[in-house]
Amino acid sequence: MSHIPSKCPICGGKVESGKTTFTVDLTSGVIVVRNVPAFVCTQCGEEWIDDPTSVKLEAIAARAKVQNTQIEVMAMA
Repeated sequence: MSHIPSKCPICGGKVESGKTTFTVDLTSGVIVVRNVPAFVCTQCGEEWIDDPTSVKLEAIAARAKVQNTQIEVMAMA
């Protein structure tokens, strides 16, 4: 997402910087990344991840898929 709204398009609440947990099921395994920088609605909790962070998460998922990782839990650095 290239533009992060200042107001939530779902509920109209305020969007602020925060953290989220990203989970992906690769069929061969599951990856959980905690403390992912995100923009979070203070009212409904909807979350958005910016493009640079998404690229990092895609690289983590691709590496885990190549390594045939069953379960991986990590914190975003």
